[in-house]
Amino acid sequence: MGMTPNSEIISWAINRAGKTIEDFVSISKYAEKWLTGEKVPTIKQLQKIADKTHVPLAYFYGTTTPKMTLQIPDFRTTYNGSAEYPSPELYETINLMQTRQDWLDFFLSDLEVDQIDFIGSYAGERDVSKVADTVKGILNLQSGWACRMGPDVAVRFLRSAIEAQGVYTCAGSYYHHNSRPYNVDEFRGFVLANSRAPIIFINTRDSKSAQLFTLLHEFAHLLFNESGVDDMVYEASEKENLCDSVAAQVLVPEYLVYEIFDQMSGEQAIDEIKHATKASEIVCLRRAYELNRISKDDYFRIYGEYKARLKAAPTSASKPSAETGPGYYKLKKSNLGKLFVDSIFEGIKSEKLMYKDAYSLTDMKAGSFEEFYKREGMLL
Repeated sequence: MGMTPNSEIISWAINRAGKTIEDFVSISKYAEKWLTGEKVPTIKQLQKIADKTHVPLAYFYGTTTPKMTLQIPDFRTTYNGSAEYPSPELYETINLMQTRQDWLDFFLSDLEVDQIDFIGSYAGERDVSKVADTVKGILNLQSGWACRMGPDVAVRFLRSAIEAQGVYTCAGSYYHHNSRPYNVDEFRGFVLANSRAPIIFINTRDSKSAQLFTLLHEFAHLLFNESGVDDMVYEASEKENLCDSVAAQVLVPEYLVYEIFDQMSGEQAIDEIKHATKASEIVCLRRAYELNRISKDDYFRIYGEYKARLKAAPTSASKPSAETGPGYYKLKKSNLGKLFVDSIFEGIKSEKLMYKDAYSLTDMKAGSFEEFYKREGMLL
C-alpha cells in the first residue's frame, strides 16, 4: 500500500457514487486539485470521501482502480449503465444477500433440510405455458387469486406463497435504512439461485404491479437455476423473454383475457383486466395483443400513451424511519421477509448463530434487533 492516496481512485470513487467534485468542496476548497494530484487530502478528509462514496478507506491507497463489478449475471436490457459499474447501493445489497445466503446454506445443511426439488428442474425448457402452469402449481395460485385483493395485499400474498416453498424474499427502497435510495431504473430486482436457500430481492421503489411481475419473473429464473439482476422489459434476450412471458401468463391467464374481451373491448377491457389481476397496464396490454384481442395499431397507440405517462410520473417511496418507533420495525419486517426472520430466530435459539453475526446479517444494531423480535412476539 502506498503512502499517498491515488487521485485516479478518488475520481473513480466519486463517479461511482454518482457525485461530482462540487459535492466535496464542503470538505476542502482544494477538492478539485485532489483529482489532479496537485493537493492530497488529509486522512480525516479522505475518511469523509470514503464515507460519502461508500468505498473502504484502504482502497484509495491502491495502485489500480478496484474491481467492484456486478457480482452476478446481468439480465438487464434497458439500463444505460453497465455491469462493470453498479451503484454502491446495488453492489452492497448483493453482497449482503450473498452473505445471508452463505449462512442460510450452511445452517440449513447442518439441520439436514432437504434441497428444493424445483430449483433447476426446467433447465433447457422453452415451453412458456408448461413453465407457467408449473409456477402456478408450485405456488398454489388459484384462478382469480388477486381479484379481490388490493395491490399491497397481493404483493404480500405472493411473497408468502413463494416463501412457503422455501424461497427467501427480501425487499427494500433504501440501502441500510438511510438516505441511499435504490434506483428503479438500475434494477427492479435480482435472484440468487441455491438448492437450499434461494433469495429473491425486490426493489420496492417500484410500483406494486411491477413488484408482482418481478417476483414471478425471478421465481421463473429459479426453475432454470439462474442468478442475476433484472429490469422489467418485454423485448429482451430469449431467456429473459421466456421469464417475462411466464410471469405475464401467471398474472394474466388466457381465459381471463378472453372472458373480459367477450364483454367489452379496447382500453375498457385493459382496465378491467388490470383491476382483476393487479398486473401493470403494459402487461395486460401485451397479453391482449398476444391473444389477438387488440390490433397492432391500438397496441402501439396505447403503449405509447402508457410510456408517456410513465415518463412523466415521479418515482416515489416513503422516507425510511429512524431506528426507533413502529415505522422502522414495519419496514424492517418487509425488508427481511418472514422466512429469514424465522431462520435467524431459529439460529439464535439453537445456538448455531452468535448474536453479533445475527446483527450483521439483519443489518441491525443490538437494541433494534432485540426490540424487533420482541415486537414479533419471538422471545430471544
